[in-house]
Parts: sequence; C-alpha cells; structure tokens
Amino acid sequence: MGEALVKGLYAKHCVHVCESNVPRVKYLRNKYKGIVVGDLSLVEKASVIILAVKPQDMEMVLKQIPSGKDRLYISIAAGLTTKFFEKHLEEKVRVVRAMPNMPALIAEGITGICAGHFAKSTDLKLAQSILSTIGQTVIVKEPMMDAVTAVSGSGPAYVFLFVEQWINAAVKLGFDRLQAKQLVYKTLLGSAHLLQQSQFDAGELRVKVTSKGGTTQAAMDVFSKGKFDQLIYKALLAAKKRAKELAK
Repeated sequence: MGEALVKGLYAKHCVHVCESNVPRVKYLRNKYKGIVVGDLSLVEKASVIILAVKPQDMEMVLKQIPSGKDRLYISIAAGLTTKFFEKHLEEKVRVVRAMPNMPALIAEGITGICAGHFAKSTDLKLAQSILSTIGQTVIVKEPMMDAVTAVSGSGPAYVFLFVEQWINAAVKLGFDRLQAKQLVYKTLLGSAHLLQQSQFDAGELRVKVTSKGGTTQAAMDVFSKGKFDQLIYKALLAAKKRAKELAK
C-alpha cells in the first residue's frame, strides 16, 4: 500500500521514502526515478509523514522519528487509533487515520479517513488530496474506522475469493480455465459497471435478472439455503473484531 501511494504521488510531488530493506531500496530507486530513499532522518524537514508500516511495528518506528513541530501524520495502519499516535508522538500532534484498499495499486481504491483530536479541517482536506492519488475518499467518524477496515479495507479479498470459487465451479462444469476466466471476469466487470451506472441499486438489479422459476432463481435458492447473507455479515464482524484487537 505504501508503494501505491508512492506511485500516485511521485510524478507531481517531492517524495521521500524511509525504507530499511536494502533490496527494496534498490527496487524503489530503479522504478521511481527522482524519489529519495533513505532512513528515518529524512523526515526531519517533512511537513507530511505517511506511516505505512505494520501495526505491530508502529510503536518501534514512532520512537525513531526525530521530533518536529507542525507536521501532519497520516497513518494507514489497521486498528491503530489516532489516540495511539497522540500518545506516542509530540504534544498536540495532528493525525489523520486512513484505511485504503488494494485497488489503490491501480488508482481505483477507496479510503476511509477520520481526524484525530488536534487535526484541523485543512488537515483532512490535505489528506484527501494526497489519498485521491490512489482513488476516492470517504470521511467517517473514528468509531466507524474498524468497520471501514472490515467492509472496504479487507473487501477486495472477499471479491477475489468469490471469483476464485466461481471460476473453479465453471471449470467443474466443463470449461477450460481460460474460458472460465473470460466468462467470469467479463461478467464481473460488466455487472460492476452496470451497477455503477444504473438508477437501480444492487437488490433491484438482482430482482430484475432473476425470473421466477428460472435458472437464476435456482441458483439464488441455493445461496439462500446456505445463508449467504449471514455468512457475509459474520465475515465482516470477524474482520472488524480483528481490527480492534490490532489496536491493543
């Protein structure tokens, strides 16, 4: 996700990347000409610091950041609250918490953001401007951030799992894998575009394509008997719970 931000920002902005992994440093320098890659001393003059490290590594990283006033910190670490950063950084630190998702890699992501106690409205606008390089943003209250993680942060995996099993099922019906991918991918993309452009919501479109007593209805009956709706909800609850656990 950090690289997605680099990819979105480096063409129009001065980007400095703090990276300790030597092969990764070489990769970044070769792929993104003009960016500066080094250690945490690079942040001394930075006005905006994007924290794109694993939650379990965050406290260690924060201890190494040189002190400095009038900075905006943007965190994309799952589960870690703005209070966590306000506790571990300088007094009255300005923090924006963000949760992007994997389509950010192709600038098609969606990022939920919220402001910390000392962040200003201008900080939120700046964070939106930065994160718009990887897709759209949605401002929410902080208590909703774990739900954002469950719905959209982890969401691409739900789609990939469904598509993976959809393709496997098509192969079992007799298609070769290439044909199965072609049929499923185009159905998925076409349906997503239709959903985005239609005046009808997902439920209404489902009803329109499901003729009573027809083939689609037969499939829908199987999903219903398998309690597909409850399974989705339970999965999201599990992801939300795990996001809360990561903050501890």
